[in-house]
Amino acid sequence: MLSLLPSLTRLGASAVLTLSMGAMAVAQENRVETQVVADSPRIEVLPLTGSVSAPRTSLLSSTEAGQVSELTVEMGDTVTQGQPLLSLDTRDISLESQRARADLSQAEAERDEAQRLVREANQLSAQNFAASERRQRESALAAAQATLEARRADYELAQLQLERHQIRAPFDGMVTHRESNVGEWVNPGDTLLTLVDLASLRLDFSVPLSAYQRFEGSQLEVRLEGSDRWHPARTLARIPLDASSRQFLLRAAPETPLEMLPGMAVEGRLQLNGESGPSVPRDALVRRPDGSVSVWLARQSDDTWQAFEQRVEIGDSYQGKVAVNVGLSAGDRVIVVGNERLEEGQTVSLSDD
Repeated sequence: MLSLLPSLTRLGASAVLTLSMGAMAVAQENRVETQVVADSPRIEVLPLTGSVSAPRTSLLSSTEAGQVSELTVEMGDTVTQGQPLLSLDTRDISLESQRARADLSQAEAERDEAQRLVREANQLSAQNFAASERRQRESALAAAQATLEARRADYELAQLQLERHQIRAPFDGMVTHRESNVGEWVNPGDTLLTLVDLASLRLDFSVPLSAYQRFEGSQLEVRLEGSDRWHPARTLARIPLDASSRQFLLRAAPETPLEMLPGMAVEGRLQLNGESGPSVPRDALVRRPDGSVSVWLARQSDDTWQAFEQRVEIGDSYQGKVAVNVGLSAGDRVIVVGNERLEEGQTVSLSDD
């Protein structure tokens, strides 16, 4: 009988140890981390779709009719301001310009001769030169000066017509369309080339009017088609659209240069400041197969904390926080870690208590 006592003693100690370890395991399993809910300004993220636009686009045409004699660019070429792009045949207008230049030279010579005669008359004494002759020479000088001005205007007009037979780039850019070829006849106003300033590309989004009043302090991020990276962008203008659309045009530009072309699709997410309300970390949410969403709350009764499930309706998420529209109030304590296998009313231990 006495020999059994050591065995029973060891057995009892083992049982106590097993129960203690089991209790520790239960306590370990029920340990959770919580966070007290507080009201904070909510951020509403408004998804946008838009496109890359080119506000500085020129449809280049000629003010003169004529035959294309020279075309120095192709589609896709980049050009600089003032660079010749296209020329019309100028053989006839060149002859006009040469004749105008000859007439101008002759008028200059006649004016110079008239000036010489007037100076000569002024140098002679009144006794040796009739007053009528002096007046005649002065009149001839005035006529020669008037003829000279007319010939200079003719020449400048001929030069202007020559210049109008050539199309130059009005700004730095890329030729995106070419509507003519050498040998073709063009008329005034025909679109011959399209030039786009790639340095002034903009991002255009249609935004609901409901966001207009909440735009102050907003932030915009953009993502180009085919990219998974978001980039900050600055707002350039908010432009009213047709009232029936109930939208306004948001024109923006990326903060850092992006490789983009007109017509590319672009996504945007506009962060708007909303009303204050409760929000919780994303890890606090439990999503059920039926589509419902809930959180686990830790509530204290005497010295014991218990877990209770609370259905909620959620809103937008921002930087790991999710707005809760219905179901929570400031001061509630939500379980953010250890909420995977809880049961209603289960006793829990707070690691952050």
